[in-house]
Amino acid sequence: MSANLSLELIKCLINQPGVDVNVRGLNGKTPLHYAVEINELSMVALLLNRKNINPLITDDNGKSALDCAREEILQALINHKYGLEKDSLLHLAAMLNEANAVRFLLDKGTNVNEQNALLHTPLHLAAGAGHEQIVEILIREGNADKDVLDARNHAAIHYAVNNKKLGVVKLLSNLGANVNVVGSGRNAMKLSSLHVAISSSNYDERDLCLDIVRCLINVPNAGVNLQDYENKTPLHYAERLKTIEVLLTREDIDPLIKDDNGKTPFCYAKEANRLDIVKILASNRYGADKNSLLHLAARKGYEDLIDGILGEGVEIDAVDESGKTGIYVAVKHGHFNVVKLLLKRGADATDVFQYAIITNNAKLIKLLSKEKEIVLFGRQKNFPTFHLLSNKYFEERKIADKKIKKYINIVCVSITVCAIVIVGIYPNIIAAVMVGIVALIAAIAMSNLTQKYIEEALEKKMFIELESEKTSECSSILSDVEVSSNDGEELAI
Repeated sequence: MSANLSLELIKCLINQPGVDVNVRGLNGKTPLHYAVEINELSMVALLLNRKNINPLITDDNGKSALDCAREEILQALINHKYGLEKDSLLHLAAMLNEANAVRFLLDKGTNVNEQNALLHTPLHLAAGAGHEQIVEILIREGNADKDVLDARNHAAIHYAVNNKKLGVVKLLSNLGANVNVVGSGRNAMKLSSLHVAISSSNYDERDLCLDIVRCLINVPNAGVNLQDYENKTPLHYAERLKTIEVLLTREDIDPLIKDDNGKTPFCYAKEANRLDIVKILASNRYGADKNSLLHLAARKGYEDLIDGILGEGVEIDAVDESGKTGIYVAVKHGHFNVVKLLLKRGADATDVFQYAIITNNAKLIKLLSKEKEIVLFGRQKNFPTFHLLSNKYFEERKIADKKIKKYINIVCVSITVCAIVIVGIYPNIIAAVMVGIVALIAAIAMSNLTQKYIEEALEKKMFIELESEKTSECSSILSDVEVSSNDGEELAI
């Protein structure tokens, strides 16, 4: 009867406006401490129904209600869902930075990946609050899933980035969190952590934001060209020159990806008259081949961007690391509209003409001869372009190809026989594998050298013949001139 009376009294009190159920009394104990100490489950249940109840508040001795609870009440505290978001006790412990409580709950078998009403896991809350120790405990000791997405399609790393928690961002990336994780589905915004880092930058925290961007792009597999629901990349989001400079340190960055409006970061910079950004995008070199902006536009067939790029001082005949020009790249990728435009803008087409002849590309030859006067005597490796057109060259080319094939076969067979003999002498498996690898490398190297030798011999032969033909023609012309001169003298006499 006494217990029922106390329960009714507590009900009456906690329903009063402004009552704090977490108020600390004698020795720093809360009402929940007392209910737990007397092992009164009904009172504990009544208090737990208050949305703001906190079972992790400690008394003057550093004990929480959790520490004092016996098994039945302990399970009630662990199983209860707290607050409007229906958090588990582990959610609360992670959010409140209670490392001991987190470890205690993990030892009790609490689900480390349990999601609340908003689909947050404890890791989401710890990461967003910047609690590095809790994050590490949840992942290392609890084996928490680092890439769970909540109702907003955000993972823990999104919250750390958005809340500028650089230490947690570094920790998560070091512990293997996927920095590229994005939501899927019809309504997903598909924002990567790098999108969030750039879009949440503000003036007051610009240096911290820049450090977070650096941290993310230094992750080897970080997708700097990932596209969101509008097909915008992180570079589309960047408005500050320093942010763009940091992004451009990644050689795989692509400034010519188009969004749903058909516009690239370069286009937006020009439209906004951001000359500083336009200049750095135009002068930068991209990819392992050190492509210019013109190379990228040529590869993609973006005819509409060519004039804008050339207008920013990009050299029309600039070459990449392999010596290829923009027009050559356009040809290789079949973008003849770009080839035509570059020819009109004065691009050198000598190498392209050679390529057209070698590949027997009639369409390209016709385009080149129509749009530009080709320098037929232009040389590539001292070999005249026009001579590739002769029937004699094609005959010699066929003979050379047969030679290459024949000698490569001989090399491969010889090396294979040698390898078999060696393996027969040393029948050890490891030795056999090593011999096989060495034989393969040797075969490839010898084949390449053989092909190079025959190719150079062909070019040298054809060039010598051409020079001889030119000399003969010159001698004939001189003879004709001398004859004409003598005839004139006779007539004069």
